[in-house]
Amino acid sequence: MLHPCRSFAAAISLSLFLMPLQSKATNLFVVCQDDALVLQIDTRTSQVTRSVTVPAGPAMITESPDHKALYVTHPENRMITKIDAATLSVAVVMPLEGMPFSAVTDQSGQFLYVSDWNGDRIVRLDAGSGKFAGQAAAGRSPAGLVLEHRGNRLYAANRESNSITVIDKNSMQRISEIRAGEAPFALAISSDDRILVAANVRSGDASIIETATLKPLARIRIGGAPYGAAIAAANGSAAVSEQHGETVSLIDMTAQAVSAVIRVGRYPETVVIGQGSAYVANWFSSDISVIDLQLQKETARIKVCNGPRGMVLAGEESARAR
Repeated sequence: MLHPCRSFAAAISLSLFLMPLQSKATNLFVVCQDDALVLQIDTRTSQVTRSVTVPAGPAMITESPDHKALYVTHPENRMITKIDAATLSVAVVMPLEGMPFSAVTDQSGQFLYVSDWNGDRIVRLDAGSGKFAGQAAAGRSPAGLVLEHRGNRLYAANRESNSITVIDKNSMQRISEIRAGEAPFALAISSDDRILVAANVRSGDASIIETATLKPLARIRIGGAPYGAAIAAANGSAAVSEQHGETVSLIDMTAQAVSAVIRVGRYPETVVIGQGSAYVANWFSSDISVIDLQLQKETARIKVCNGPRGMVLAGEESARAR
């Protein structure tokens, strides 16, 4: 599941081309798996402002609702690292038997929900201590997770079951199973909780699902291997990364069609959206593409450490969709 690591880079360089970034500052946190680092980037200046070394093999990252903590998963090392966002230092290491891949916190910040790739389950942990607080069965190899912004439902993309498990986060009971495309990996949910998007790696498309009925509305052709997904809070448009073609497809949700295909770096993975821009982690080129959603083009590229994978935009409501 994880990509092979490349050589460690001792120094982090930063480069920018084309146009300057957004004028309003937002902290973008980036996980670099190969270098076992978490970086903080100020998107106003495109500067890496801080970094912290974490245990080996970090993959995905999420933020607590009060913006005080970050949680990083380490699938092959069976742990989650809790980072103090104020000091950008490791606060707690939470062991978890299995292969923790994606994580998301609930609205209260009390619980952390984690997909266990090997255990075919979703685990609920106390967000402060990491103590076990419940679990629910999922399909085979659950990857991406999203939690409703205002509701109680948690969604898990089951890569090897071609399905999405729906779970009540309070009771930790499975509510339903939604059929997706082949090998759904990443999920995104709209800010009003009405629409769910799944990136289907093997079938080369994105599933658009209505949460009220838990039924697919459409399958939109992307091509190649769709991997990451995000939905803009402002207008509900979606962005889906495609690893093999090194592109991001923008989806007009009203028309249920691709409105633009944008070239980015090599092997793009996670996508996050905030303040009119999409940010894309390019695994093999070790950089972050910045896409202006109104112009529908890449406007900047930020060079970071080796193997960027997970990202979160601090303070963005849409960042809760993994």
